[in-house]
Formats: sequence, C-alpha cells, structure tokens
Amino acid sequence: MKFLPLCELEQINHLLNFDTTDCHVEGGCDIYTTKAAGVDKKLYKSIEKDLETRHEADLRLSASLSPPHDSSALLSRNSPFGPLDQPAARRTFAYLIATLNASHPDYDFSGILRPSDFRRERSLRTALSAIDTTLFNLSRPVPKLWETIDQEMTLKECLIYQYCPEDGDIYSEDGLIWSLNYFFYNKNRKRVCYLYLRGGRKVKFLTTVTAPGTIWTMTMRKSGLETWNSKVYSGRDSKRLAMLSC
Repeated sequence: MKFLPLCELEQINHLLNFDTTDCHVEGGCDIYTTKAAGVDKKLYKSIEKDLETRHEADLRLSASLSPPHDSSALLSRNSPFGPLDQPAARRTFAYLIATLNASHPDYDFSGILRPSDFRRERSLRTALSAIDTTLFNLSRPVPKLWETIDQEMTLKECLIYQYCPEDGDIYSEDGLIWSLNYFFYNKNRKRVCYLYLRGGRKVKFLTTVTAPGTIWTMTMRKSGLETWNSKVYSGRDSKRLAMLSC
C-alpha cells in the first residue's frame, strides 16, 4: 500500500483530533493506493495461506457432519467480502489489513483479525450519517469532509466496510471508550480510504529529561499509573520535571 500525502486532507486530519469535556478524540482520514509494495506482497501471501488453512479446516468439519454441510455456502455467509474461496474476496480482505498496518505501524493486524471482524455497509448514506452524527454530537464540524473525500475516492463507486472486531479493539488497553472505523474501497481507482474516530479517556503526562539526553514519559490515568516510555532527547544536558495535561 502506498500512502497518498494529500494536502487537501491536512486540515481535515487536524480537525479530527480534539478534546471534549469527557474525552480525547483521535481521528484520521488516510488514503492509500492498492499498488502492492514488497512487504504487501508478502502480507498478501501470508493472508491467503491463512485463509486457505481455515478453508481446509472448514471442509474437514463439514465432511464430518451428518449430513455433510456445504462448506462453500458457509464461507460465503460468514464473509462480508463474499466467498473466501474467490481470489477477489481474499484480496479485498488483505487490502484492509494492509491499510490498518500502514496507518497503525505499532501493530500487526495480519495474524489477529478475521474476515468476521469486518462488516459490509451497503448504504453509503448510512455510513456517512453515522460519522456525521458522531461529529455533531461531539460539537465538531468538519467543513468539506465528504466533498474532499469524494474528489479523491468517488464515493458512489466505493465498497464500504466497517471494522468491528469481535474480541475488542486493540486500543482498549489505552483507555478506549468508543470507536468508528470505516473503509471506502474503490476498485476502479485502486484506492482505499480509511476514516476513523476514537474516543478515549483524557490522560496526563509526567515528563523528565535527564543527561545524556533521554526523555522519559509516564502516562497517568484516572485508574492510576500506567507506564514509562523513553526516547532520545536532543536538548541540553539538564533535568526538569513538568506536568502536562491533554
């Protein structure tokens, strides 16, 4: 997947990150081409192999039932992408996994998510309304949101999917309260738009900088102390203690 650094989306991404009285909202609108890089090809092969393994397991299970069940019908019913014995369905699933990996580089979704963690949204109006309603309830207008995305994606031609993980979101441990995750896939334009909003608990950061230049950050939440993280600090050799709040 190749990220498209579109200037038109910079202001939108800025507006999708904000604070309310109750939570911190983190959002983004990322657009990628589906042209496969080397790492993507390896990912696609891994996902294909994983799906084939599951398919074979379903075949064995179906054959053991009495009377035997039609495994292909089972796969079709369970997948929002269509029958998973079809290459196009598996490739669409792989595109969404690759998009998540690219947008959240600290996580690897390839070995975690299943096709059932996604849901097909067949109404463009319903998808747009869900996001608009969320932003309205948060008192956060985002001018020209859909006009800008439509210019890049041609929304009426898109297949729409929602990410709804069965086992909980990966950000749950970071104080996640709610989330919306939508994918708009235009096969003709070979593009995927990933639009997401996540509401989490507000946090406070306790930061100290010590010689020879390491910055340590401690995240504090209502539930108590979380963790310390460190990274190289390029400032002078000094020691300071500051309390910051989001």
